Amino acid sequence: MRNSSLLIALALALGVSSCTPKVGVLRAPDYKGNVGNNSSKPGDTNKTPDGSSETGESAKENATKRFMGRNISLVLPFQLDQISENALAEKDIKRAALALDYYQGFQLGLEELAKKGADFNLNVLDSRDNAAYSGNLALSSTVEEASIVIGPVYPQEIKAFGSNLKDKETLQVNPLAASMPTEFNLPNLVSLTPPIKAHSNAIAARAAREYSAGDVIIIFNTTDSDGKQFLNGMSTAIKQAKNNVRIVSVSSLSQLNENLSLTGTNIIVTGTTDKNQLKNLLTNLIKKYGENTYNFSLFGHPLWERYDFSMYAGFADLNPTITTESNLKTWSAAVKAFKDTYADTYGVQPSDQSYKGYDSALYFGGLINKYGADRLKEKLTKESYNGLFSSYKFRYNEAWGYANESVAYRTYRGGSFQLQ
Repeated sequence: MRNSSLLIALALALGVSSCTPKVGVLRAPDYKGNVGNNSSKPGDTNKTPDGSSETGESAKENATKRFMGRNISLVLPFQLDQISENALAEKDIKRAALALDYYQGFQLGLEELAKKGADFNLNVLDSRDNAAYSGNLALSSTVEEASIVIGPVYPQEIKAFGSNLKDKETLQVNPLAASMPTEFNLPNLVSLTPPIKAHSNAIAARAAREYSAGDVIIIFNTTDSDGKQFLNGMSTAIKQAKNNVRIVSVSSLSQLNENLSLTGTNIIVTGTTDKNQLKNLLTNLIKKYGENTYNFSLFGHPLWERYDFSMYAGFADLNPTITTESNLKTWSAAVKAFKDTYADTYGVQPSDQSYKGYDSALYFGGLINKYGADRLKEKLTKESYNGLFSSYKFRYNEAWGYANESVAYRTYRGGSFQLQ
């Protein structure tokens, strides 16, 4: 990789614990570099096919031709404007950690493609976590020349950047924000994180698939906003998946108990993340199961993955299932190989953002290399992807762009939610 004279490489250590340092490299916001089989080092001259050196305008013209349609702009909130080179602090590294991890994973993904002969020109821009500044970045010549833009990360920046893009045909990738695509209304936005609607639709499909004659699907409504959002349209989605199902919608435990089936499985669907409402529901269901009369299959919100259910001794008996955006199989050879490469390169273990950066580089870089940037839109809805952490299956809407609908399922066993 060839770095520009404006490249600033800072070796930084962040104490994750008292004995475990985090080391990384922060790139300047105007970092530019080639990633490819013939990438050169700083100070190298370009080589012509016959091995002679070329300089000046001819070298610039050839570089432009070489990377035509292969310019990638990575716009991330490093916030380097808040860092003093002479007084680096732990807070500076923490502030840039998300951007740094994603960038480092993305870089490894491009380098993996480069080993197979794929060349790219990567431009790394600092959005500064500033909506106004991000909007100005969208007007820059670097972005104007990009085949695809990855970023910014935060919703206000995404809106400002997307609204100011000169070329409205350029794909802008939302790499991390879980916001509903309808929040942005950008026709060329590609949202990588599955929105909550994708999770609820997947639960609806799973509940319909598990339903058999004699079962009942009980939608348990709660007053918290997460629960309302998750269950919005749930009944309709279930019936679209299987129309001959018995669905009951309830709003209290007494109503739920009145509709329990003694002969079939009680498929309970809820989206609550309110701890008190969840406690009351689980206590009631576990009690009913303990009567040796009822069978349950419980479906819940993806945020349940963050909760500790060990206080409920009979929780696993309810056969709990949730959805997740993560495919990560920590035991797989591919994940172990990536972790080793990442640690050898950066001196730290990868985070979720590192995996996401790596997957997105392989997917979008692979599509550009295989089909060319001008066919990206055509291929997004046709080419799915199953990576180390992320999986992609896009659906297009002309008002708010491309939304990823690919999620996985986790069932509760051994004290935690695990991939099926």
